[in-house]
Amino acid sequence: MPAPIDTAAPAAPAASAAAQSHSTTPVPLHLSVPGYRVALVSIGIAFTLTGLYTGAELAASLGLAQGLRAVLVGCLVLVAMSMPAALMGARTRLSTYMIVLHVFGRRGATLVNLALALVLLGWYALTAELFGRTCYLTVAAWLSASPLPQWVYTVVCSAMVVATAAFGFRAIERLSVAVAPLLVLLSVYVAWRTLDHASWTGLMALPGQGRDLSTGISAVIGGMVVGVVLMPDITRYTRSAADCALVSLAGNGLGNAAALILAMLPALAFGEVDPMKYMASLGLVGAAFVTLLLSTWAINAVNLYSTGLVSATVLRHLSYGWLVAGCGLLGTLLALTGLAENLIGFLVLLGLVVPPIAAVYLTDFFVLGRKDYSRSDSATNVNALLAGLFGGAVGIASDLSHAPITGLPTVESFACAALGYVASEWLRQRLGRARDWRRAPAR
Repeated sequence: MPAPIDTAAPAAPAASAAAQSHSTTPVPLHLSVPGYRVALVSIGIAFTLTGLYTGAELAASLGLAQGLRAVLVGCLVLVAMSMPAALMGARTRLSTYMIVLHVFGRRGATLVNLALALVLLGWYALTAELFGRTCYLTVAAWLSASPLPQWVYTVVCSAMVVATAAFGFRAIERLSVAVAPLLVLLSVYVAWRTLDHASWTGLMALPGQGRDLSTGISAVIGGMVVGVVLMPDITRYTRSAADCALVSLAGNGLGNAAALILAMLPALAFGEVDPMKYMASLGLVGAAFVTLLLSTWAINAVNLYSTGLVSATVLRHLSYGWLVAGCGLLGTLLALTGLAENLIGFLVLLGLVVPPIAAVYLTDFFVLGRKDYSRSDSATNVNALLAGLFGGAVGIASDLSHAPITGLPTVESFACAALGYVASEWLRQRLGRARDWRRAPAR
């Protein structure tokens, strides 16, 4: 999941000064930071409670051998998509909001941000449910049985996150930076201890539950694809193309792959997808709970904060505080529906409908060469919206047919959105020239 995104529209009145800083203007070069610092943030984004569950679900569904293939291919696709998005951020030095505004037009950007707000709300709900489940399992491990049902923990944890995002985000943001390395170390330690209980050869021989490789790859991509679309928000602070490559490789490549693989090993060895259960088997209940509590609390405050900022671009008449409270309530209700039970399906869907957004704005910049972001008079770029919808529809149809042309529905949704946008813009220009020719006075 992405770090705090700087996409607040000018009319989000209660957003902090930090959030509003350069939200609608290019980041000055003197405020850029070394690429390795941005890369470390990108790696930290990959290590989350949701990532641990995703790795465990992949291992259970595909087995370790197929799961490793899914992670490798999925991360390669993520790197390939994120590098141009990162480079675009470094060159324009603009937030994703401003890029979307320029490409899709004012009303088109509203629709795109509405879609992103719904996606981020889903991420919040998913993490809230897993947060509550972790607390429930911890209490059950300590007391042999929990005195309260799981939904109570979900509601309480969500209330903590809402309060944090609304009133104390700066402190929790700093906490997330501090706790991220602890979760990395915990994941490495648990995987190392796991290999004392089960050999690598034995784990490789365990079969999965029959899911196909294409679904696994789409789930890997879906887990980080929102961060790919929002990549300009962090790389606009970088200094060079080399920094952009480092950020993409470190986060979407090595960091994401390591997080998923480290989660696969204990899940298979102990036959559990819940991190608290297999960590309890290793006698790590206390340390694991503190680390997971702090990291998940922080990352879901980030999720809700991001949801509130994106929602502010759509519902401009509401204050940031009310938006956070409303999104938190909706996310909590969604979490109580059991969204986490369909984790892989949710990630696959994200991997099909989100990439076309990046495909359109990258095509506009790199293929069509529209690099003047000083003004945007378009109310709605219909071609951009239709191309994005076309790409998403092709990806969903390809996945439902179980017969993708390339074997990767995500790649097809991305490619079809890009090709559809180029074709529609070419046709628009041809028709425009034909109209101009007809209207030209005869000599």
